[in-house]
Amino acid sequence: MAGYLTALRAALVHPGTFLVLTSVAGALAGFSVAPWGEPLLLWFTLVPLWEAVGRRSITQGLMPAAGWGGAALLTSHIWLLWLHPLDWVGVASALSRPLTVLLWLLVGGGGSLAVGLWWWLGRFYPLPRFHGALTMVLLWGCGEVLLARGPLFWLGLGTVAAPHDRVLAGLGSLAGPGLLSAVQVLAGWWLWRCCKAASCHRSRWLAGGAMVVIALHGLGLMSLADTQGAPISMGVLQPAIPTRQKFTWTAMAALERRLLLAMNRAAQQGVPWLLLPEGALALDQSPPVVDGVGLVTGGFRRQQQGLRSSLLVYPAGARDPAMALDKHRLVLLGEWLPWGGLLGSAGLSAVGGLQPGPAERLLAGQPLPWRAGVAICYEISQAHGLAEATSAGAQLLLAVANLDPYPRLLHQQFLALAQQRAIENGRWLVVASNTGPTALINSQGQVTAQLDPAVVTSAVWEVPLHTELTLYSRTGDWPLMVSGLLLALINCQPMGHPTRPW
Repeated sequence: MAGYLTALRAALVHPGTFLVLTSVAGALAGFSVAPWGEPLLLWFTLVPLWEAVGRRSITQGLMPAAGWGGAALLTSHIWLLWLHPLDWVGVASALSRPLTVLLWLLVGGGGSLAVGLWWWLGRFYPLPRFHGALTMVLLWGCGEVLLARGPLFWLGLGTVAAPHDRVLAGLGSLAGPGLLSAVQVLAGWWLWRCCKAASCHRSRWLAGGAMVVIALHGLGLMSLADTQGAPISMGVLQPAIPTRQKFTWTAMAALERRLLLAMNRAAQQGVPWLLLPEGALALDQSPPVVDGVGLVTGGFRRQQQGLRSSLLVYPAGARDPAMALDKHRLVLLGEWLPWGGLLGSAGLSAVGGLQPGPAERLLAGQPLPWRAGVAICYEISQAHGLAEATSAGAQLLLAVANLDPYPRLLHQQFLALAQQRAIENGRWLVVASNTGPTALINSQGQVTAQLDPAVVTSAVWEVPLHTELTLYSRTGDWPLMVSGLLLALINCQPMGHPTRPW
């Protein structure tokens, strides 16, 4: 590692290569989140970013930092290009590709803006010192928490550990994804300090940092919840109906046949509930009836003169839903437009514009014999929603989505987010998607069962229920936010204040 750090330190000194280096590092950071899920790779990609934050000039500081943020978002969100063609929502083919590319570039621009703002905040804190770095990493974590509560955030650094380092991801059960993001950024600062340290001190920095990493893994291991409650049997159906065809008569008839077959199989096995993905049923479409099998299915309903995407509950033998939980966080441009008052309610989805439902994510009450925290598609990125539902009594988590026609990269990101949500709340989580992923995740974030993607299939899984709360589901994001704000106030120094020597 010492040889790598020496070479990296030399590259950081040359101004001509620094902007390229930070952009390449940002691109690798985007892939390190998902599908790779490699925290160690992310830590090394953060070294050039910390060097940029430590430089005060716009050309050698702000521009490389913004380049890192833009490249990270462009690689992690490259699946947006699979929106093309948009002819299925009425956009001409000649305009479709430019629109999708423009949307992708705007997302990259948002990443540049966010990291550029973080660079600007770094001018108020003495970064070579630990207390300044701790303030900055907590501000990063608080930033991700705040962004996740808005309409534009998908995934951040708090998701990187869930696929392959679930022990480290266990820290999320203490203070959520914001803490995990802060830990990743702090590890990058440690490597940066190793690069900047004199040769005689570098081994000491490496040894100290390694001990901290081991301690964090130990804390994460102790924080993982091993849920062994009484299980329930739940069926899942992956209908694999292409989104661009799903509201045609042929597709709706195919769904009814596949649903009836899955319900009959569930009835034969004595399974009382079958889970279907987001938007499985069209508006006013009644499902088939099979004795002894109820449905929890994505669909649409009219409420207060508007259209809502919902999770509908059909008791066994019913053709009308007994209860519903409406989608709260809608996809910008896809399901709602910020200027809807001018252009009507149309959006770039197969059903047009939607209205959001209440923020509460708890599905409970008759006829359901259990209580579930629910994330409908995009809502899986909002950790606080499922944490609040768990605190309110959710015994398991459900995540339903329709990720067609997006590529496998988005499927892997969705699954990584679901794994992190299961860890944070100490709950088993069932994922039901149209074309995948459809999976069962235990309370320690491990995928215990998964259906093959893009095929019509169903399964029955045993899902343990649990009632104990993790620290994060009890307190939410407030400890992190308060700590970040206090440190930001205590350690703030006037802009232009001379930096302490190394």
